[in-house]
Amino acid sequence: MQIESNQLEKLSKIEIFSDLNPSNSEDRLILEKMAELLSVKMFKKGETIIREGDMGDTLYILASGAVQVLRNTLGDEKYAVVNLSAAQNVFFGEVALIDSDKRSASVVALEDCKTWVLTGNNYEKICEKEPRFGYLVTLRIARRIAATLRKTNNDIITLYEALLDEVEGKK
Repeated sequence: MQIESNQLEKLSKIEIFSDLNPSNSEDRLILEKMAELLSVKMFKKGETIIREGDMGDTLYILASGAVQVLRNTLGDEKYAVVNLSAAQNVFFGEVALIDSDKRSASVVALEDCKTWVLTGNNYEKICEKEPRFGYLVTLRIARRIAATLRKTNNDIITLYEALLDEVEGKK
């Protein structure tokens, strides 16, 4: 893909790429190599970008537009988790770069969206050529997963304690 104006600066503001500074010549070269591996994918308002339960191996970076993240209940009813806009330096699907598995949420375009797409294969290619990039990005992804796991564990403890209180008649 041809590198767009301000694309490197935008990429460096994306959390998982934020250890790379486009003002540093070595980092800029790495960001340029990665940007060349990105493809552009457009989505119309209401279109599903990622569907919960589908297999995936792609990271999406929201270049413009806004999306809504949705999850399914056990009863297969959708509920909105959060609305996000490109101004927030949004990306989603990052875990799929290191573990191609079922998507944990759906992402729907709230308005017309432009995304930059990095496939798992292209991620592996740049990691082989630029091991520092691979290390930094994988470390950021691992930290996000760890934070999610800690939050999930705390939520489970809170629910368990509430259940015990209910069973024991405490309110």
